[in-house]
Order: sequence, then C-alpha cells, then structure tokens
Amino acid sequence: MTQSPNIADATERRGNKVAIPPNLSAILTRDQSVALRKVENFGWTLAFVRQPLFETAIAVVVSPDRQRYAVLESDGELNMNPQIVIRH
Repeated sequence: MTQSPNIADATERRGNKVAIPPNLSAILTRDQSVALRKVENFGWTLAFVRQPLFETAIAVVVSPDRQRYAVLESDGELNMNPQIVIRH
C-alpha cells in the first residue's frame, strides 16, 4: 500500500515550509550570500536553509555529486565538517 502525498507531508518536520525559502536574500547574511555565489561557481548548490528560532539561518550546500554537504556559516566561511544531522 502506498502513502498518499498528504500523509507523507504530514510527517515532515518542517511542516509546509519549503526547503529553500523565496526570500533568501532577506534570510541569509551578506557574507553567506557572497559565499553561496562563490561555491555555486564550483557546482555546489543550495540544498536547504534551516531557520532556528531566534538564531541565524543555517544554509546547507551540497556538492555536485551530491555526496558531501557543507554549511555556510554566518561569516561566509564554508564548514565542510558541520555538526548538524542531515536526513536522507
């Protein structure tokens, strides 16, 4: 028996928030935005943005082969060994 899309959506922890919000420039710091453009030149893409309450947004990028994840820190540094859990 397959689950309907509505059931799967109900179990998603972020609710109905999208992985990449449309107002990205308002959420990311200037340094994160600049760093994102730089890593995109190497084929990395923005995977998702976590928005913890009362904290700076966490931008997570994924390598072109989709094997590695990294975090764009608020100061624009690329953290290749982030201390976050990524669900697959």
